[in-house]
Amino acid sequence: MTDQRTVDWLIEHLRVHVAELRRIEREGAEPAEVAERKRLILRLQQHLAYSVIDLLGLPRRPQLG
Repeated sequence: MTDQRTVDWLIEHLRVHVAELRRIEREGAEPAEVAERKRLILRLQQHLAYSVIDLLGLPRRPQLG
């Protein structure tokens, strides 16, 4: 079961990785590095969404894709 600390931790990690993505984009990072960072952010967003659903006690819907 998810708790508020998990949600807070995920939000903080998302903020850090989004800031890092913006920095590496500004500095002209390789497309593969940018793409990897974006994939990581998407995974964190998905984990956050499921954590919020768990925290609210709602049933999960099946994953698409």
